[in-house]
Formats: sequence, structure tokens, C-alpha cells
Amino acid sequence: MKNYYLSRTEQEVMSILRSTEILSAQEIKDLFPRLSNDMIKKVLSSLVRKGHLYRLKRGLYLVNEEPGKPLIKNPYQIALMLFPGYVAFSSALRLYGLIEYEPFTIFVATPGKSGEKEIGEYTIKAIALGEKAVGMVLRNGIYTSTLAKTFFDCFYKPSYCGGYSEVTKALYEAGKIDWNEFLGYFKRFASNSLCQRTGYVLQLVKDIGVDVPGEVIECLKSRVGAWTKLVPTLPSKGKGIREWKLIDNLGKERILGWVYG
Repeated sequence: MKNYYLSRTEQEVMSILRSTEILSAQEIKDLFPRLSNDMIKKVLSSLVRKGHLYRLKRGLYLVNEEPGKPLIKNPYQIALMLFPGYVAFSSALRLYGLIEYEPFTIFVATPGKSGEKEIGEYTIKAIALGEKAVGMVLRNGIYTSTLAKTFFDCFYKPSYCGGYSEVTKALYEAGKIDWNEFLGYFKRFASNSLCQRTGYVLQLVKDIGVDVPGEVIECLKSRVGAWTKLVPTLPSKGKGIREWKLIDNLGKERILGWVYG
């Protein structure tokens, strides 16, 4: 059994922090100037050990609602504190209201390294995009990808947004997209095969009523190169789409699964 008894100093600290979600060691120092650096480290370490604080990373702590249970009011804010970058993929789709469920994996796109950390019921997953980690906006206090960049990222790594069925459904519900911005990322970052895969899927959603400009389709079609697969990790068995030099090894019914029920 853990010892949940708090010393007088620990009680003083926690009485102030009860309404706080995240705090830093520097904030404790500012609030309690009488405490030495060594004492602050000792108090914080003790509060972590007794389950009142959860250490996110060096010098940064999450206040637990009760011993051993992290109080997570804004998982997106916590994710960006752990991994500097922007909220991306299915998490960005959720922030734009384009997926219905509340994902318990929060994706962050970073210019540096990938990583993963579990906090309470959430898993924070950082995906390194290198030079592609651009195109963000401050939305409701959270840095997230712009709508156009969200869809570029989802086409680039569809497995992080639930696959093509989720992407096509989100496109159908998205409304106005800055297609010039969207194409800009493909001109700057995309391989021919990515352009082929994206163009084919956009043609499918255009056929069911999504307002994809013709120039977007034509621009992507101009990048058609050698034959490629829609899902590189799946076998080559599937329908050959000569227009895009692409083997649809997933199937229209699965790409538009939400349409066909």
C-alpha cells in the first residue's frame, strides 16, 4: 500500500494546486519562494510517489484528481506539451468535427522524432514528419493542422486516421477546402505514387458529389508514373485502374464503406 500521508509542506502545495491541471517546477518555485530548489524537488518527487502528481516529463507534472488517477481535461494540450508539433490525423479530424467518435489515441505530427506515452486512458502518439510537419493553425487554443493539411497528412499516412473509408467520409462532410493549399503540399512533398493514390480516391468521392475541382484531379493525374498499389502493404491482387496506373487492392466498397453500409 502506498503511503498517502502528506507532510505540512505537501499539504500547502496541494491546497493551491487542486484547481490546476498541469504545473511546472518553476511555478512551484514562484508560488513558494521560501522553498529551496532541493526542497521543491523533494516535495514534487514525494507527491508523485504518493500518487497526487503524475510526471509528464522533466519539470512538468499533471495533477491527479485523486491518488493515482490523472485529471485529464484537455488531452490535446497535454499531447503538445509532451511532443512539440501539431495535432494531426484522426485527432485533427475530430477537432474539425469530421469524425463522430472520441479517439483515445491522440496523434501529434512533429518535425523530429516519433514517440509514444500512455497517460490514464489516453495514448499520445508522436509521428515524425520531418520537413512535412508544416501547415498548422491555432484552433481553440490548440495547434492543429489546417483543414487542407489535415487531408494531405491523412492521404500520406491513412492508417493514422482510420483508413480510406474515414478519409472519404470526412471529405464528404468537410464542406469548403482550400484546394490550392492542398495541392501545394503535393507539389512540394508528394511522390508520384502518392499523387496517383490520392487522385484515384478523390475521383471516387467526386463521383458521389464531393466538390473536388477538375484542376485538382488533372494536376494529380499529371504525376502518374509507374504502376503502383493503393495500399503498398497489401498484396497486388485487385482491380487495375489504367487511368491512374494503380492497382486498387482495397476495393471501392471498402474505400466508400460508409456509403454502402
